[in-house]
Amino acid sequence: MLDVSAFVLTQNSERTIKACLESVQWCDSVVLIDSFSEDDTLNIAKAYENVIIHQHQYTNAREQRTWGMRHVQTQWVFIIDSDEYCPPNLRDKILSILQSSDTQHDGYLFMTRTIFMGKLLTHQDYLSSYGKRLVHTNIATRYWRNTRVHASIRLDNKKYIARKYYLVHNPIASFSQHISKASKYAMWQAQDMYDNNKKAYWWHFVLRPGGKFLRHYLMNGGWRDGMQGFVICALGASCVFLKFLYLKELWSHESR
Repeated sequence: MLDVSAFVLTQNSERTIKACLESVQWCDSVVLIDSFSEDDTLNIAKAYENVIIHQHQYTNAREQRTWGMRHVQTQWVFIIDSDEYCPPNLRDKILSILQSSDTQHDGYLFMTRTIFMGKLLTHQDYLSSYGKRLVHTNIATRYWRNTRVHASIRLDNKKYIARKYYLVHNPIASFSQHISKASKYAMWQAQDMYDNNKKAYWWHFVLRPGGKFLRHYLMNGGWRDGMQGFVICALGASCVFLKFLYLKELWSHESR
């Protein structure tokens, strides 16, 4: 027994959930927290003996994860999204960490790489970053940062794992769905900023989107991924613009 559970949040994830669950069959169990999917997600998940399903209405990322973590019974938890999968080399790296009996670190950060328009991107795009994925469960149940999008765990003794070990992220089924999802995330991020009394000024609309594009396209090497690299960097910049537009709108409502 490795004493590790995979932890997955789902909501209408039928397109990607099978690849996700197949890739974590080496875990002792898979704790799946579903937000009342209306597609075939749960039927697919029920085919796996080590998957334990719980349902909880989604309100925000922090609440969903803290509620779900209570159901993890193992010492370690491997956090993976329903539109990701764990390749064999990453699996083997995690197994070596677990077998090393490391007591120095309370969590490990792994890189993700994105599949976009049929291509696995080589650069770190706006959908890919280091994430806190292999964590001591007692830490993962307590220290979530309170944000509406991508709530994260506070780790005091973390370790970054080399980029050659990465999760594969397959988030985009269609551009229309992605743009709708990106708009929702931008609104949530704007609400978090509004709650923290942050405001949007003209330079946010000019400098921040442009800076986002240049950072990912030039500095992170998006240009190496051809058309796919250009398009995803442009999408990332547009999401930044939209976030500040929503923030501006929130403040305008208050001033009326």
